[in-house]
Amino acid sequence: MARFKLTPNDRYSIEAARRTLAAAESVNLLDGRAMAHMIGRLEVAVERLIEMVDESAGGSLVRCPAAHPEDLTPCGGPVVVTVLDADNAGADGCELHAARLLASITGGRPVAKPDAPDGVALRIFRAAHNTRPFPWREGQP
Repeated sequence: MARFKLTPNDRYSIEAARRTLAAAESVNLLDGRAMAHMIGRLEVAVERLIEMVDESAGGSLVRCPAAHPEDLTPCGGPVVVTVLDADNAGADGCELHAARLLASITGGRPVAKPDAPDGVALRIFRAAHNTRPFPWREGQP
């Protein structure tokens, strides 16, 4: 089994998954609403664990919501901002995909997540300024 260094967020995700799994053991199987709620909690826990393992392996099968479906580049790290458009609709993104999305829309702005590094929104804004719109369509008319 491959070894990797656990960050505090990784440890939190693992502990949250353990608590969720322990709570699932006491759910009444005849209570459909409780079962649906627990299945949702388990899905979130598993998704977080998969993201953690993918990031430690140097790739990411689960991509951030800001990644365009045609953009095949892997995420450039964890989700650190929400890119808001002119109508305040938003998509969470890693630095790379947030900059690409911001470069491809009009009137958008990045808003840092509460746990994001200082200056990340400004860094993404500057990167978007130097990025062509829809960069994944290189070579297309």
